Amino acid sequence: MFGRLLTLALLVGIGYWYWSGPYQARINPDYEQKLENNAETMRLCIRGKNYKSGSTGMSEGDPETLCAREHNLYRHEDGRWHSYDDVREVP
Repeated sequence: MFGRLLTLALLVGIGYWYWSGPYQARINPDYEQKLENNAETMRLCIRGKNYKSGSTGMSEGDPETLCAREHNLYRHEDGRWHSYDDVREVP
């Protein structure tokens, strides 16, 4: 009986830890994490556009501009990719 209660308490504790920590961080990332995700998205998109252009010989235009428009991003004066959909934090 005590073993089952201990196991149940352990499972509830682990579930609460996961819900309040890693799950929330993934679902509601902070602004810094969003910027990192935007940079990775742009890197992969530009790489794909360059590959497509190189393999087919046909270019649709500047890959950076096309990817920024496709993902609704803009390069800020700080050099990082920001989203038009996000509200920027004011320091």
